[in-house]
Amino acid sequence: MTAPDHFEVTESQTEETLYCTVHPTVATHLRCNRCGRPMCTRCAVKTPVGYRCRECVRSQQDKFFDARALDYLIAGAVSLVLSFFAALVVARLGWFLFAFFLSPAAGGLIGRAVWWLTGKRRGRYMAMVVGANVVLGALPSFTFNPLAIGIYLFMATGAAVAQFRLHL
Repeated sequence: MTAPDHFEVTESQTEETLYCTVHPTVATHLRCNRCGRPMCTRCAVKTPVGYRCRECVRSQQDKFFDARALDYLIAGAVSLVLSFFAALVVARLGWFLFAFFLSPAAGGLIGRAVWWLTGKRRGRYMAMVVGANVVLGALPSFTFNPLAIGIYLFMATGAAVAQFRLHL
């Protein structure tokens, strides 16, 4: 004797419908492999050990960043002042081809100086602070030689940020 069809339990009835914790209207079957939180595909971050939610990934990455608030102030002040003087030198030399050679060197020195003066501590936003202050430090010299300072802005900012990101 078999059970009638209306008593059969299908697979869809046994699974509960999960909703993403960040997007409560999105149904999902995906869970974080660290905390077990339901998440949709927009919230999932692929890691070498599986999919994790953004909160777990961020908490894991926070272990690598040890900068203090004072380090950000030091990074901003040093990169602003050094960039101001480096841009002034590049603008006063006159010939824009000097900018191609001096700008990456100046940016690299700015990045290394910040790295050394902050005690080689890492910060999540340190590279952005350095890059923004390299640009701000160069802006007053823009009126002297716009072409050379444009080259400086592009190359020195990239070199300073790249120097800093190598250590992450």
